[in-house]
Amino acid sequence: MRTVVAYISAHGFGHWAQVAPVLQALHDGDPDIRIVLRTGLPKAIIEARSAYPFELVSGQVDVGVIQRDAINEDIPATSKAVEKFHHHWEERIGQEVEFLRDSGADLVLSDIAPLAFAAAARAGIPSIGLASIDWHAIYTPLFPAGHASLEQIAAAHRACTLLLALPLGMPMPSFPRQRKIGLIARKSSIPRRPLRQRFGFANADRVALVMFGGSGVPPFRIEAMERMAGWRFVMPELPEAEMPANVQAVPVGSDMADLIRAVDVIVCKPGYGIVSEAWRATRPVVYVARPAFPEYPFLRDWLQAHAPSFELDREFFRNGDWAAALESAFSSDRTYPPCPAGGEIEAAGIIRAALAGGDLAAMAEMITSLTG
Repeated sequence: MRTVVAYISAHGFGHWAQVAPVLQALHDGDPDIRIVLRTGLPKAIIEARSAYPFELVSGQVDVGVIQRDAINEDIPATSKAVEKFHHHWEERIGQEVEFLRDSGADLVLSDIAPLAFAAAARAGIPSIGLASIDWHAIYTPLFPAGHASLEQIAAAHRACTLLLALPLGMPMPSFPRQRKIGLIARKSSIPRRPLRQRFGFANADRVALVMFGGSGVPPFRIEAMERMAGWRFVMPELPEAEMPANVQAVPVGSDMADLIRAVDVIVCKPGYGIVSEAWRATRPVVYVARPAFPEYPFLRDWLQAHAPSFELDREFFRNGDWAAALESAFSSDRTYPPCPAGGEIEAAGIIRAALAGGDLAAMAEMITSLTG
């Protein structure tokens, strides 16, 4: 039995949302492949998107970015945590090498823990990265050039056999061997009308989904929603306050792809997950500025060029002054470009080829020579 060990960052749920469809496609194509997950994510989050057998080995595999809330990063705390994690870098690599050997790993997949690439290289195992961001690019503004943590991450990235780079991603120059693949994002197959009936807003004029991911909705004046006539707001999590009549909670267990298809506009922080699913559903996006996060400028530029969207000033967001932004996104004459879906099938095919004896390193070098 061939074994894939997948390292998944626990920074939010977006990294798992990218990896889960790849592992599903991998299992569907060859059910005999054994899947081992190495992550700090809760088991319940993993089980919700896993229709295949897996083994879970829990533990911290990277730091990510520490958030004060969904749109505010704690930069000092992040810097301190990164330095602490990398202080014992060699010891961590040794432990992971032992784990990979004990688990019988044939290939390592990582989104996007650098530790996985360093350990795989030392264990003599090929490694594949899957990502739209990477921690070297994210941490570079936090540390002076040549900082030990940055150097360790850069060396790990150089050891990655091949990075599969997703659309909407930021530049990731610390990976020397890259291949672009299609978008990995869910899309509902159910028509909008029955979905709106299911969610209880069939008769609403226009519906806005307020969605900020696993970090929760940042504070804003919820009472201001009542002033926006003609709009209904749906939220996965309601704050502990009296709700205006035009605000409703999302039913527990709702599929977000179905919900995104059913609404008219999405209010969110811009990240790969929500933007990719909005793209697949062709839903307009109102996004709150996130200037301290290095990924943000790239997503903002893409949204402004290619999507029916509007950037909502952070002060306007906090005050609940959203009406103009909602109208601008909803009535925008921009339309999404054709969606290059199917990245999970591409990624699974590359993994299966490597497991079947294909020379992944040679393929990576060939890709590099062709792309420059």
